[in-house]
Order: sequence, then C-alpha cells, then structure tokens
Amino acid sequence: MRRKRLCNAHARSTGLPCRCKAMLNGRCRLHGGLSSGPKTVDGKAKVAEATRSRMLNGQSELAKAGFQRWLNAGGREYLQARAMHRKRIKKIKAAYDAWLLNNQSI
Repeated sequence: MRRKRLCNAHARSTGLPCRCKAMLNGRCRLHGGLSSGPKTVDGKAKVAEATRSRMLNGQSELAKAGFQRWLNAGGREYLQARAMHRKRIKKIKAAYDAWLLNNQSI
C-alpha cells in the first residue's frame, strides 16, 4: 500500500507538523507557499500603485500605532530578553570553542 505524501508544514503555535495530504508542490491546500510576486512590468506597476494608495490611506499610521502598542505592552522587554539570550549563547559558544582548541587530541 502506498503512503500518502503529507504536507508537514509546521505550525508556529504548536510546533506540530500539518497532517494534510500534499499537492504536487509538496504542500497542502492550506500551506501552498508564498506568492512569488508579479512577473510582468504591468503587474509590478499595479502592485506599486496599490502599495502607494494603501500608504496614503492611513495604512502606515495604523502599522506604526500597532507597533507602538506592542512595544508598550511588553515588546521592549521581549526584545531585551532575546538580545540577552543571544549574548549568553554567543559567550557559551566562544567558551566551548576555546575548550575544544585546548583539548584537541592529535
């Protein structure tokens, strides 16, 4: 019996793989992948115009306000904790690399 190909896209919230049947591109209908964007000059011009009109109609102010709310609701602390974690990992890696250099056997 032939096994069905699975999508296996991982959910960010749970970390579990998707168990849906995959299409020919290797992903299910829900996880088809990102758009590769417009290819023609006309398509690129339409996207640029849509972006300009969206930004003129207040989209950028909404995005800035949302980012500010995220920062005020604990985003700064989150970013600071991530930076400290990266520093700790870097320090541990450097110590491990130095230990490896000192304890190499020929």
